[in-house]
Amino acid sequence: MRRFISILLVVISSVTITYGQEFLDFNSRYNRQKRVLLVPFDERIYFNDATADIARRDGLTHDEIMEYFRYQLNLQLTNALNDSCEVVDLMKNNTREDEADISGLYTTMSYELRLADLELDTENMGPLAKKRAEKLEEARRKQREEEMKAARPGMQNGELVGRKQQTDDMYLHIIIGQPEVLKEIASRRNINYFLFINQFDIKTDFRDPYISGQRNVQRLMRVHFSIYNTNGEFISGNYASTKVPIYEDDKERIVNQYFPDIMRQILKKIKFN
Repeated sequence: MRRFISILLVVISSVTITYGQEFLDFNSRYNRQKRVLLVPFDERIYFNDATADIARRDGLTHDEIMEYFRYQLNLQLTNALNDSCEVVDLMKNNTREDEADISGLYTTMSYELRLADLELDTENMGPLAKKRAEKLEEARRKQREEEMKAARPGMQNGELVGRKQQTDDMYLHIIIGQPEVLKEIASRRNINYFLFINQFDIKTDFRDPYISGQRNVQRLMRVHFSIYNTNGEFISGNYASTKVPIYEDDKERIVNQYFPDIMRQILKKIKFN
């Protein structure tokens, strides 16, 4: 009986460890815990086509709706990360120190569009098929980089010109202008990494003139993020996305039904090393 109980405990422990590592494992082989500072998106970098609909339904202002999504995004991401690392959420306590750190971080940030890393589904591929898929992705990425380079504004006949470019496979990245700001905050708060939420947006593709009044039209929700270390060095960045029906105007339902998919994607795409 004792042997059975011992085996059962080992199996339960193994399942628990496997579950914890299914989404994200920030710990090294020596189980070294990491502390991550979670920085909310700047209030000015908020785009939501559903804001007017939500405002009519709930009688809330634009800023109140924005703050709701800003708070919920940090809250759910903190809860999702808590099993794998210690999260310091700058929106949780709203102290003077938190507000000062948010303001200091925003001051040193600028933004640019960068090509996102697309995930290849090679799990069930053989070695040759996997290698071919990786080569095709490398070629696609090089082509997109050339397109992005050609689309950058430049001088032509004395005028500043630029080409339109697709942004479906790009994310809004932040650039840290003063790395010493991150170093000081990391030292004071004992932080290992900074996880920045760069932008939150819910957008409808209005390029189709026939979408008006159609209930099967979807809005695209995207959350852009970047990760930096304590020296102000960029580690990784990407975006998570999911679709929300255009008729959805319940902010609680948006959070409860569509944020979990965003959280799963962020945990899968996030890289600290």
